[in-house]
Amino acid sequence: MDFTTHEKKEICIMKRIILLVLAITLTAIWANAQEYNIPQGSIRVRDPFITVDREAGLYYLITAGRSEEAVALKAYESRDLEMWREVGYVYLGENRWMKGVNAKSDHWWAPDTYYYRGRYYTIVTLTNQKEGRVNFCTLLRGGRKPTDKYKDTWIEGKPISLTPEGRQCLDGSLFVDSDGQPWLIYSAEWNGAEVQNGIGETWAVRLRKNLKGRMGEPIRLFTAADSKWNKRQEERNLVVDAPFLWRDERTGQLFCYWSSFVNDTYAVGRAVSTSGNVAGPWVHDEEPFYVNGGHQMLFRDLEGRLRMSLHHNNNDAHLKIITLTE
Repeated sequence: MDFTTHEKKEICIMKRIILLVLAITLTAIWANAQEYNIPQGSIRVRDPFITVDREAGLYYLITAGRSEEAVALKAYESRDLEMWREVGYVYLGENRWMKGVNAKSDHWWAPDTYYYRGRYYTIVTLTNQKEGRVNFCTLLRGGRKPTDKYKDTWIEGKPISLTPEGRQCLDGSLFVDSDGQPWLIYSAEWNGAEVQNGIGETWAVRLRKNLKGRMGEPIRLFTAADSKWNKRQEERNLVVDAPFLWRDERTGQLFCYWSSFVNDTYAVGRAVSTSGNVAGPWVHDEEPFYVNGGHQMLFRDLEGRLRMSLHHNNNDAHLKIITLTE
């Protein structure tokens, strides 16, 4: 059967329309699969850190976990902080050293992800007993987007240590002061050999401008015993977790939010630097800032509201994001 030129053109147009409809249908199916269908409170996570991508208008939560063969970081994405979707793995510790991190006995904790000088970086706490490494904080280097793949930062075939070697350190967070100097703020563990009487401590150390190492000696900011509200969680331990610095843009005051226990319940405390500088001295609030949750961080959402993320209920930890009154 022969077709006229006009009929051939019509058939060609119909084929294009069918292909276009098919493409639109497949796109809709894909988009439906990418729905934000995970409620905030259903995300079981400890030590949550919210990263705001202001260019894309999105929020990210990058969590510590493990794949079948390696330690890993997994990302979640949200448009409104209420409903989330799983993006997938953004880091797999597939090299020999990282594969030595034992899933049952080693730590892989508290990833904090920051945008710094045009790239994203994650600071994470880990141990590797096989290599003789107690808790320390290392640096993973990402790309231009929060979900670009992260890579280890190495020195002499080992992951870089942002905290002093040989000390039991954890929960490192990044703070950049008014002079542009980056600092690592971290805890010295209450059960570490260096602390006294099982009392945890908060420390700070200057970092190189590229974040790949320390500058100078660390300074101690305060101990868990400097606060009146927190109580010993165990017979000898006085915990200090997750120190995070935040400068109030209105007043210029510099605050440190940190976590401990009150009446066996995880809680957030707050201290203010009377000098306005990292070195302090630091004066603590009389009462806890928040009870029944901890390992907090602060951020401004896309509407400019001050928010705090933390894991709620330390025994059944899940993501909680609250709005703070200013």
